[in-house]
Amino acid sequence: EKGQAEAIAARLTALDISIARRVGETEHLYGSVTAADIAEFVKGKGFEIDRRKLILPEALKTLGEFDVPLKLHREVTVALK
Repeated sequence: EKGQAEAIAARLTALDISIARRVGETEHLYGSVTAADIAEFVKGKGFEIDRRKLILPEALKTLGEFDVPLKLHREVTVALK
């Protein structure tokens, strides 16, 4: 299992996630980006992940680039950008 998780992690590090939302003048999102949004985007790229394994304490509400950890195995965690 750990070997499979490491192989998936290697492929996920090359993945660049970009989720579009409407933004106000102060660069504050009108909507937010949740773990479910990220999981759905990754699923569209051919990876099946559980949104509960994304370590996202609260939804992303500002414009920018973030690293969101994904725990694939108890010893394997990958940061999604």
